[in-house]
Amino acid sequence: MHYRLKRISVFLATLFMLTLMLPLMAPQAALAAAGDDQDMVALVNQTRAKAGLPALTYDRDLSIQAAKNLDYYQSTGKIPSSATLYQIAQNNGYSSLGQTIVTGSTVQAMVDKQLKYYGSRSILNSKYNRIGLVIADTSYGKLCVQLLAYKQETQAQPAPRPAPAPQPAPAPASQPEPTPAPAPQPAPTPAPAPQPASFMNKLQQQVVDLVNAERAKYGLPPLVAKQDLTNVAQLKAQDMYQNKYFSHTSPTYGSPFDMMRKYGISYTYAGENIAMGQTTAQQVMNDWMNSEGHRANILNPNYTEIGVGVAPSYTGYGYTWVQEFVRR
Repeated sequence: MHYRLKRISVFLATLFMLTLMLPLMAPQAALAAAGDDQDMVALVNQTRAKAGLPALTYDRDLSIQAAKNLDYYQSTGKIPSSATLYQIAQNNGYSSLGQTIVTGSTVQAMVDKQLKYYGSRSILNSKYNRIGLVIADTSYGKLCVQLLAYKQETQAQPAPRPAPAPQPAPAPASQPEPTPAPAPQPAPTPAPAPQPASFMNKLQQQVVDLVNAERAKYGLPPLVAKQDLTNVAQLKAQDMYQNKYFSHTSPTYGSPFDMMRKYGISYTYAGENIAMGQTTAQQVMNDWMNSEGHRANILNPNYTEIGVGVAPSYTGYGYTWVQEFVRR
């Protein structure tokens, strides 16, 4: 999930749309939703949260089936029958299964259309706990095949070892408009990478190193890991784990920018990426770099510093990951 600011004078109503990385349901299902698929899942879960419903879990197997249904629809012009859906549910252990096929110029338009025409029968149906989907670009816009299902949760995997608790730090804040990440150019000789930070654990340092490796590909200077920013990122990761939520807005600290101000971090630019369920630094970086908004934060030339937090995932497998970016 990424979070970026416009100028302070336009307030929070003008923040960019949020996107998120969903918890994966099993170690072998290491593929998270990406791109338009990821945005669709994020918007659906935001809509469910407003209605007081629990988030849907991204289901890789359902998404593979959605892709098959899309192929069938595009080749025959027919929607898979209810008998076909029943057979899919029986074969894959789902006790209920529903499908919507929707078109629109944007992901938001498709979600709005679903709410208008299907509402409580689809994405606001309380009986579902899984979502799988595929979105294709066609000559008339985007086409989405979405499968919603209920499946009994399997026994949770053993929780990963917790990351060490941070020590918060102090100072104030302000915030302008970020510029887009630059187009790729032949990379000059990269600047020397910052030395490993003594206040970071192995996973945190790996994330910093991978971020700087990506920035070097585009001729961008490396980000410097800062202890006060890392403390805030670690607190945010621990907060999501302890309070069992996944959002940029913390019930404890508020927005990322509220949190930075609380712990005295002043900045002229700031941003946040979050993710959950990935088991390695390389996996979470791959997911972030395959998402336009997260990638833009990682490659933002305005940022000069980074903090990284890593805590267990409240689902019991993988980790909760937080990146905080600033320029002071």
